Amino acid sequence: MVFSFFNVRFAVIVMIYGLLAQLFCEANATSVYDQSYSEKDSVREAGGVAQIGEKVLDLVTWERDSFVFTVYPSLSVSPRNGFVYGVMPAVKWKSQLEGKSNTLTINAETSTKGMLQLQFEHEWYFFEKWMTRGEAFLNKREDLYWIGGENEDFYFDRREIKVDWDLLNNFSPRFWFGIQIFIDDNHFSNEAVSAFKNEGLTGFEGGLILGLGPKLLLDTRNRTLAPQSGMWLEFQPLFVGVGGIGDYKYKRITVDFRKYVPLKQEKTTLAFQTILDYAEQGVPFYDAPQLGGKERLRGIGHPLKETGNGVWLSRVELRQHLWWRLGFAVFAGVGEAKDNFRKPFGDMIASYGGGLRFRMLPDDPLNVRFDFGRSSIGTTGFFISLKEAF
Repeated sequence: MVFSFFNVRFAVIVMIYGLLAQLFCEANATSVYDQSYSEKDSVREAGGVAQIGEKVLDLVTWERDSFVFTVYPSLSVSPRNGFVYGVMPAVKWKSQLEGKSNTLTINAETSTKGMLQLQFEHEWYFFEKWMTRGEAFLNKREDLYWIGGENEDFYFDRREIKVDWDLLNNFSPRFWFGIQIFIDDNHFSNEAVSAFKNEGLTGFEGGLILGLGPKLLLDTRNRTLAPQSGMWLEFQPLFVGVGGIGDYKYKRITVDFRKYVPLKQEKTTLAFQTILDYAEQGVPFYDAPQLGGKERLRGIGHPLKETGNGVWLSRVELRQHLWWRLGFAVFAGVGEAKDNFRKPFGDMIASYGGGLRFRMLPDDPLNVRFDFGRSSIGTTGFFISLKEAF
């Protein structure tokens, strides 16, 4: 059976987690919403400094009745990539559904060490019952993996093109159902191919991954950008190599549960998430379920550092608005990456950290986030990214 991989205890964990989060919400939440940010009020409260800041940001923001567009510079420095520079444009336009934002964000970067990254991410609620979302990703850079008995750092040239795209129908007020298409094409340097082959890694040559699968989504969030209340439950089985297309054939299933608890209207939010992610044998090492990275445990900076066929994680994040367009978040979580779920909780890794938030758009909580995390195994991570981690 395709779904026999999941141990019953994990299903129980998810149900208990959801129940506790729901009880917490009912006990603590004040009734709020659906209210948007009021830029005039926030600027008036913040005073002259914020007003000067708004005048500067007006130079990179264009507002119309039906859409708003902004573009920011992207700058960072790291030993691996050198000096990174680029732009982060974003556009938001009106949706027919209350609380659902149509957004397109772009991250275009290059560096003094030859890195090239171009990422498109979108969420579009079109017509009355349909939505499409996903990302397209082009990356050329020096990447990092850990090989040898002592897990030595191994740097290698990597070129990757990835598309992860959903098409969903709102067949019931809170439920969406549709398809997922996943394409990931990788090419490595000859030196890397030889090293990965000697390590016996599945996928040492790179190649094409093509996956298709259904997706079921329960979404009761008050809004899609930085939600403050509601729940999200996503179930997505993925079948790679259907019809013999691509270089790999395996099955993968992911369950993603999120809960948002409002502590103070438009100021303070408590967010919870639990993920179960399993892939069969045959998944290439670079696409195996990952425990770390910018979308999971941020104390593990590189997503390939901790991977396995079976990954679970659970985390909590407190999000707080500070002043004007600024806010911050603190987060903590635990998780594990192993071959399966037969003996969970044996080698758990903890992660914790915090970061700043800067709201890009004048009246909508589309944030640039600056996060720093640390883990119980001594790794760290620093991320600059658009939108919240979950």
